[in-house]
Amino acid sequence: MKKTLSVFLSVLVLLSVFSVAAFAAEAPELKDLKCTFDGVELSWTGSADAVNYLVYRAEGADGELDCIATTTKTKYVDKDVTVGKIYKYTVTVVNADGSYTKPNLADAKTVLFAKAPCAHEDYKWVIDYRATVYASGLKHKECNTCHEKFGEVIIPQLVTATPVLKTLANRTNGVYVSWTEIEGATSYNVYRRGAGEKWKLIRITAATSIVDKTVENGKIYRYTIKARNAAGLSPYVDGKAIKFIESPVNIKANNTPGGIKVTWTAVEGATSYRVYRKALGDTSWTLIGTTKKAYYGDVKVEAAQTYTYTVRVVSGKNISYFYAGESEVRLERPALVSAKSSSEGITVSWEKVDGAKGYYVYRKTANSGWVRIGTVKNVRSSAYLDKSTTKGVKYTYTVRAFNGDSRSYYYTDGITCKDVH
Repeated sequence: MKKTLSVFLSVLVLLSVFSVAAFAAEAPELKDLKCTFDGVELSWTGSADAVNYLVYRAEGADGELDCIATTTKTKYVDKDVTVGKIYKYTVTVVNADGSYTKPNLADAKTVLFAKAPCAHEDYKWVIDYRATVYASGLKHKECNTCHEKFGEVIIPQLVTATPVLKTLANRTNGVYVSWTEIEGATSYNVYRRGAGEKWKLIRITAATSIVDKTVENGKIYRYTIKARNAAGLSPYVDGKAIKFIESPVNIKANNTPGGIKVTWTAVEGATSYRVYRKALGDTSWTLIGTTKKAYYGDVKVEAAQTYTYTVRVVSGKNISYFYAGESEVRLERPALVSAKSSSEGITVSWEKVDGAKGYYVYRKTANSGWVRIGTVKNVRSSAYLDKSTTKGVKYTYTVRAFNGDSRSYYYTDGITCKDVH
């Protein structure tokens, strides 16, 4: 390399005969000399016109400068150095226009090379001896640069116990999976497979239960668990299977003439539905009926009582979870008493309903359907004056009781009166 560089410099000397301006190139300023683990690291100021930088080195205090490297960068590491020796360095530049600077020993900077300690930034783990079910193991770090060993870590004993699945059940938003806690485990791998599929890792958790929300209605899934620690994974069993069944949604409850009708959105694959009810003050659900339809009529209700309903899907031997459900106050239809015309309008009256917080009054004519025309919030009152009537027109009225969002049914034939005043 040194011979090649000498030839290169000879050519530059010949070029200088024809270009006096060539000597006008500005010499780079050597900024820093630093001893590293790999050698002496130099850095210098750059030049916008530089084609190359030539790095020169002299060994010892009185040595001669030799070109040791050509580079386009402003940094160089001299690895061909010996600990305890003195080195002098300087840098010259060759510009695009042919100008260059000559090396000058007087400008050189001196350094006594002392190898810096390795930072151990690049390393690998090496196993000294593996953990077993009876004893701990040991591993250490080994530097890929200097091959020094450091950072010993004890590997705990292998986990031998296999987690046992405790619960596998449908929930409103997925499948609930729980298992036994294993001593020495730091976390657990949860695996799942569908029909015709291989085991798939779906979760790593420190808890002993999860809800798998990535399931589809009507599909069968099998689950198993492995305990894990720094030594590895425990054995596992084939697991347990469950068919995920969606919970019915849009559960609604409404008063009817004979009771309360509960409706919901049908679930694909359902063979039947179980309907549950809680009266106000009850702490648990009571199964009140089973149906194959997406509705159920509850006729065993008491006036003014509040009921909450929920529904579960049955599909073969599998059953869904349930939502909190819809509440409804049982309100009887207000019995219509009379509709009388007067100079002020038509007054409609009805019998009071137990549990009602008010009443909605509806009206229709021969040319229109039912339209709500008034609200009576005074529960002591059971009459309403319709002042918007026209003389000679017949009007039919009906009334619904309400309590919050609950509404009673109504008499569809209503009661009719002609405005004669």
